[in-house]
Amino acid sequence: MSRIHFAAIEGFEAIDAVFADFLERLSGRPLAAELAAAAALVSRAVREGHSCCRLELWAGQQLGEGENRLTLPGLDGWLAVLRRPEFRPLVAEPTAPLMLDEAGRLYLRRYYDCEKRIAGEILRKLDRSVPPPELPAGALAGLLPYFAAAADRLWVDHQQLAVYTAMSNSFSIISGGPGTGKTTVVAALLALELERNPELAVALAAPTGKAQARLAESLASGVGRLNVSDTVKSRLLSLPSSTLHRLLGIDPRGNCRHDRRNPLPWDLVVVDECSMVPLLMMGKLLDALRPECRLVLLGDKDQLASVEAGAVLSDLCDAAELNALRPDAAEAFRRQTGWRVASADARPLSGAVAELTENHRFATAVHIGEFSRAIKELRPEDAPQLAGRIARCDAPDFLTRDIPTGEIEARLKELLRIPVYNEFAMNDLRRLAESGEETNIEHAFGILNSFRLLGAMRSGKRGVEALNAAMMKLLGHHGLHSPGVPLLVTRNDPRTELYNGDIGLVVADPSAPGAVRVRFPNRARSFIPAELPEHKAVYAMTVHKSQGSGFRSVLFVLPDEPGPLLTRELLYTAVTRAEERVELWGSEEVITAALQNRTVRQSGLADRLRES
Repeated sequence: MSRIHFAAIEGFEAIDAVFADFLERLSGRPLAAELAAAAALVSRAVREGHSCCRLELWAGQQLGEGENRLTLPGLDGWLAVLRRPEFRPLVAEPTAPLMLDEAGRLYLRRYYDCEKRIAGEILRKLDRSVPPPELPAGALAGLLPYFAAAADRLWVDHQQLAVYTAMSNSFSIISGGPGTGKTTVVAALLALELERNPELAVALAAPTGKAQARLAESLASGVGRLNVSDTVKSRLLSLPSSTLHRLLGIDPRGNCRHDRRNPLPWDLVVVDECSMVPLLMMGKLLDALRPECRLVLLGDKDQLASVEAGAVLSDLCDAAELNALRPDAAEAFRRQTGWRVASADARPLSGAVAELTENHRFATAVHIGEFSRAIKELRPEDAPQLAGRIARCDAPDFLTRDIPTGEIEARLKELLRIPVYNEFAMNDLRRLAESGEETNIEHAFGILNSFRLLGAMRSGKRGVEALNAAMMKLLGHHGLHSPGVPLLVTRNDPRTELYNGDIGLVVADPSAPGAVRVRFPNRARSFIPAELPEHKAVYAMTVHKSQGSGFRSVLFVLPDEPGPLLTRELLYTAVTRAEERVELWGSEEVITAALQNRTVRQSGLADRLRES
């Protein structure tokens, strides 16, 4: 094998070649081509969101062309080279920058260590026995009107099963799509736990400020339906919630105030939107929990994986039997509800993962519910048929149009006049914000939370940058800090306590004519624009950025051509951001390509948990 220039090969970037060169300098001698190729590939894998590189997927393939061409060796020969004694300082020793595991997965060392640490911490929590709760007869059914109504059903109510799952484990997962009742489960779980132990120290968290605010709001809105004492309701309404960055005390350099040496003080931590949590962040969270602290993860395993490397929630769910309980917990659940559930199999996570499948949100938005379920459960051979149904849909809650790129601005102009919040339309944002009056600002935030433009990518003629520019032009804004412009924070800033994903609105400052402030929901403090961390306009946002948010109506502008970023998970996530109405602008060809393109992230986490 000869040395090649990886940066010149499609799919690789300069950083991949730089990493291979770094290993060569570290070794002090020319690097074997097999190792150089492996190094460049694992660097590329992490950039693409994988935790590791499965060498078997590349063995025997050709990279590059012409003189800059490399044919990779077969797997056995490749592994044999990487395991040579002279390469141990680079690939095997505890301080080596790479790690090759027994399954032929190659890791950057920090990702290997983190993956092993996550698996170990979860297994240790699962080993801490939590006796199944012996609740008073009818306690679950009497907690909520919905639970009472479900009590006579012959089939198991998965919301009540999820409550019992979380109460029966030191580590548990509750997965479900929007509208399946995850926050109802959390409210019921926390109410029962606080009734049993009023001194229980509980914290709520989420990856972004928007997701954290939605969790707190959803919990607060559900408290009134609970049949519990006013004392418990008061405790529920006063529970602290924060972003994971704030919870862990992460500084601008990535260091955590809370870790193994200085763990968090909580007895129970609940984290929402965990599909967004990357591998390294999950490792930091588990490092910061005391051994006796219980952890409940919420999320949708079928949503987009995190932007950074890892697919932790999906991996954890793949390692378990869903909606089963340990035999002792299954029997206690039967005594409480009359329902029989499967006894968990031998895998460690089985008995700790509940999946909510019944949707309570899309009772009127039937096509949103139907298509989101169909996308999630799709068999590959059925993709063209489903794409045709989506492309031809013209219903009150779901409309698809094949809008050419050249017509987008004109169509957006029509859209601006349609009311999205009572009598107000997007055209009214500027007028409401210019008034500076509190009531009008509340209406403006209502508009922002009612409707959102989504794009698959940042750049390109149909990307969010172009969509935002079109909206700024159509609404007559001449600068980023004009009244009525919504702003998205794109960098964490502990100084202002503004974090990546927070959304604010530029409003007139009533105390200083001609001046503006930036307001954020549920914050007493406003900011002058110069105080903000990095930010940009957010009439439109990527589907990735929309995770953790929900809107009454969504318009998703698809690319005009298929591409690697347009996946089934992206389409599912976009559709499920809407509560009442979805509009897609895209061709049947592009929709078909998205449905046929699944996100599969390379990882060893599920295997480590299954094989333990």
